[in-house]
Amino acid sequence: MEISIRQAEQLPKHIENLAALANQEGYAFIQRLIEEFQSGKNRFDQKGESLLLAFDGDTLVGCGGLNQQWGDAGVEERIGRVRRFYVHPQYRQHGVGKKLLLELEKLAKPYYSALCLNTDQKDAAHFYQKHNYVFVESHPNYNYFKYLIV
Repeated sequence: MEISIRQAEQLPKHIENLAALANQEGYAFIQRLIEEFQSGKNRFDQKGESLLLAFDGDTLVGCGGLNQQWGDAGVEERIGRVRRFYVHPQYRQHGVGKKLLLELEKLAKPYYSALCLNTDQKDAAHFYQKHNYVFVESHPNYNYFKYLIV
């Protein structure tokens, strides 16, 4: 397995396969990624934003996005948000998610002092905790947070 991470300018046609897999698992957020990208609502094209795709050869096996999520009112902190992060079930526990997340964090460092995300999935929460994201119980917009060391 030779995993490559590529920045997406456009969505590959294989994204539909990933969306179908995610839907089978009860996750609608890859379909939302497609709809928002196509409508222009979110193309991950603002300053400091990225959409990364993970490939095994020519097979799309994962994706992860980085959006702006500025600090709360009155807080000047520059915060990025990890969004639409998904790895093909057969590629989990093989380092694909780690590689994807580390690349997103590397891209985030010049723009953000911290990253946040929201998940209610136990396995995803465990994955993020392994990568030093801390559970935040009472925030209305996210439930995991990590300061980036610049």
